[in-house]
Amino acid sequence: MLRLSAGRLLRLELRRSTMMWMVPLALVAFWLDTYRSSMALPALWGSRTLILRQGMAVDDFAPFVVGAAAWVGGRDRRRGIGEQVDITPLPRWAARTASWAATAGWTLGTYLACVGFLYGMTAWQGAAGSPLWWPVVVGAVALAAFSALGFALGVLVPSRFTAPLAAIVTGLVLRETLRSGGRYVLLSPMASPAYSLAPPRADAGVFYPYLPDLSITQLLFLGGLTVAALGLLGVQAVCGGHGLRRMAAAVVAVGLASSGTAIGLVGTARVAANGVVVPALHDAADDRPIAYTPVCGGSTVPVCLNPVYRAYLPTLAAALDPLLREVAGLPGAPVRFEQVSLESRHVALAGAVVAGSPPVVELALNIGYDGAMWIGSGPSAGSPSGRQGPCCTSQQMWSSVSRLTAEVLPPVAGTVVDSLVGHADQAQQAVSEGLLRAAGVSLDSLAIFAQLDGSTVVVPQPGTPAYAAGARFAALPEAERHAWLTAHLAELRVGNITLEQLP
Repeated sequence: MLRLSAGRLLRLELRRSTMMWMVPLALVAFWLDTYRSSMALPALWGSRTLILRQGMAVDDFAPFVVGAAAWVGGRDRRRGIGEQVDITPLPRWAARTASWAATAGWTLGTYLACVGFLYGMTAWQGAAGSPLWWPVVVGAVALAAFSALGFALGVLVPSRFTAPLAAIVTGLVLRETLRSGGRYVLLSPMASPAYSLAPPRADAGVFYPYLPDLSITQLLFLGGLTVAALGLLGVQAVCGGHGLRRMAAAVVAVGLASSGTAIGLVGTARVAANGVVVPALHDAADDRPIAYTPVCGGSTVPVCLNPVYRAYLPTLAAALDPLLREVAGLPGAPVRFEQVSLESRHVALAGAVVAGSPPVVELALNIGYDGAMWIGSGPSAGSPSGRQGPCCTSQQMWSSVSRLTAEVLPPVAGTVVDSLVGHADQAQQAVSEGLLRAAGVSLDSLAIFAQLDGSTVVVPQPGTPAYAAGARFAALPEAERHAWLTAHLAELRVGNITLEQLP
């Protein structure tokens, strides 16, 4: 009978839940914030879930959820019917839990529908890679926790001002976590790329498995808060006899223990190249890279990418082609360009390291949200073209040869030429300048890139003899320049060539 009464109450609450009227507002917020921002990124699962993994969907829903839950929680006392409902046969703890479940049901149903639509559109567009499900679960549990906390607050402080104030404070607290750093902020479902110790990676699940350690810790913390808040609804004297209230207190203790455990676990966390590692939860198998067969292109030197980024191979190879034509076949020149995981927070869209024998260029590409944020705020803002402000979405950037030539070619060319020629003396600097000019790299943009990524590229200053020698070297026909380097590059690298000996 008790189960039947609780079920009827749940159906009644679902039909008259305040959260039902908040759903349109939450949908608009999700569409304007999470959905539109996500769909502007490339059709890759790692990129399309970046906004979701930063907690923007939680931020879109949370103020409405907390406000609606607090309003429902204080409804009976606010209307002055608390004594009448307290004497009903259904225990108040069960009645309150049913009322909360209706609010949480509307919240989670709407959230999962929104995320499902985003994932469905991403899959329909042929997204490469594998869907990431841990962030979806974390977001759902976070919203359940917000609804439980808001409902408990409404029960304990049944004022007409509780709901709006709770919604405002929730929004402010979430925004503050976006501007906060530190280890324990990792427990928040929201993470700022600028301040977080472990900002979401655009290549998550591409080169290495997606690490679930932090997600599991967040679930322990948020789930514990949910359980503790629901237990708190049953500890008041009006909620039943001593046995029921002791059970409610035990539920609170279990929830707090879960959250406390999560706090202890995150205190041991460390940031690794492929995510956050929590030693007690970590599986060593997740540290092994994902095996794949690269896809390669390019007419002179092979440019090889992870197959997830296959769509951008022709554009990237075309953007790097001016550099490849200049260095292909030279003694000590790279024999292949190979994509690697983006293991650090690059400022630019690309980073390169020359390693191995024969030399291979390890190419780290920032395809995704970080690149989209950087466009127009880095070297391009001061480029000779005078372009100011964001030029395009990340998808448009990585699909345009001209844009990749302006943004990706300079840092890669600077690293490759410096590794091939050196910069110890004026002759090496002059030849480096000549090669970069011949490859179409602006020396002004190269200087800005070098300042941003800390590279050792050194180019001569205008008006110096080395600068003039570099201009002469760049003006040579390509075949003549290539033949001279083939014959004299070894001597040039050891410092046996002077400026006067340059053609």
